[in-house]
Amino acid sequence: MHLKIQKRNGREYLSVVQSYRQDDKVKTRTVETIGYADAYADRFEDPIAHFREYVDQLNKGVVAQRQPIELSFGFEDEIDVEATPTARLGASIALGYLDALGISDFFRARAGREGFPDHAGRIFEMLAVERMMHATSKRESWTSRKSFPRSCEFSFGDVYQALECFARERTRIDECLARHWRKLFGDPALDRMFLICGSYAFPVDGGSERASIAVAINSEGVPLGYHDMPGRLEPQAFRAATDQLKNRLGASRAVIVAGGLRDLDPTIAEVSSTGDGFILYQRDFRKVPDLASWADDEGGYTLMAGGVLVKSRTSTRTTPDGTRMPVKEVMLRGGGYATSHRHAVLVTSELDLDSMTIVQLYRELWRQAEPFQPLEADFSSVPYPTVSNDHIQAHFAICYAAFSSLRLLRKSMNWKHNAADSADALLRMEGIYLQQNYYLFNYRSTTTDDIEESAGIPPARRLRTRAELRSVPGTVRSSFENR
Repeated sequence: MHLKIQKRNGREYLSVVQSYRQDDKVKTRTVETIGYADAYADRFEDPIAHFREYVDQLNKGVVAQRQPIELSFGFEDEIDVEATPTARLGASIALGYLDALGISDFFRARAGREGFPDHAGRIFEMLAVERMMHATSKRESWTSRKSFPRSCEFSFGDVYQALECFARERTRIDECLARHWRKLFGDPALDRMFLICGSYAFPVDGGSERASIAVAINSEGVPLGYHDMPGRLEPQAFRAATDQLKNRLGASRAVIVAGGLRDLDPTIAEVSSTGDGFILYQRDFRKVPDLASWADDEGGYTLMAGGVLVKSRTSTRTTPDGTRMPVKEVMLRGGGYATSHRHAVLVTSELDLDSMTIVQLYRELWRQAEPFQPLEADFSSVPYPTVSNDHIQAHFAICYAAFSSLRLLRKSMNWKHNAADSADALLRMEGIYLQQNYYLFNYRSTTTDDIEESAGIPPARRLRTRAELRSVPGTVRSSFENR
């Protein structure tokens, strides 16, 4: 609030007004009418100075007491078509975690260089933040850009133009993320890392092109880096991924986690030949003679969360070269794991891991699938043709940044909430426009409370302004810098 002074018939007329922004325009509303300054000359030596001090005290009182905000609506008031209809607190928080991992600094330091188109950093931020919350197309992300916490003054064509830059810089972006994780939490233990491997079909030129990715995490679930590969997940692809990531990250051993493989036994042989391990989904029961009968035997099952029945045993597998090796088999029944056999079985080299840990690690495939899933709408060649390899590599770079930032959010909550619940809560933290740049929020859960507390902002506030939402990323980042 401030003191407004108007000239009226040669006299100074005073009022207390409040300024606010709406669609990048400054507007004001009158909070209190004071009157002509000379009418107070008999009470105050300098009426204008006195009322300036009065307004200062009002502002201090608002900050100290959080006095109620008064908004009024006529019964027939219409919706303001010029106003941004929604403001997304969840997007502001997500952006803060992306900032904490250095993405904004990465692009700001390179702005104006050759190969870095205008708005490249802001485009990457927008796409990664949307992917943190849900799988959405680039068109949808761009269409909702007005509700993004930062200005997005670029065209849809600019979005596609930036993809080549993201593909080229993907390794440096990955290194930037890893460097900031180390800065925040120190060097992770790398005696055993897990490579969560997924294969995705990208619709390209009326057909499809397959590419795969291996995301490295440690035993706590902290992301360490990733390696993308053309084609399906074949035994040689696993070997290339483990070698590349072990060399780059300095890990002594890698454990492959994958599902739906056509060549299970050759994969086991290829991975184990250099001492690495595996957690794999056995889709064909017929290749293990007594597997079906063991699954049907009611004995040994225990109940896990979600109504899943589980049991395990130690067995032996013979690789194509005749090598016999001990493995642990984990049988699952129900809870979404059932197949045509009514069961699902995981086979692993990691005999020291208990059944629950093995199942949790395999679930990481599901947690990877949602943020990394390509959408057909994104890969149309019209009207912005992009080299398919660049587009796929850019897609993985964006998705991995989103994946890492969501992990940082979950770690800051001590892993209290899973990825799906955390992402859904961020998506629901959306306010509708009222008046004078105020937005009303009406969704609250234990997850949103934990998210806001971890972000360092007051939880469950009904009213917030656009200015507050724009300050949230800085608050989130500061909460890490001040630890």
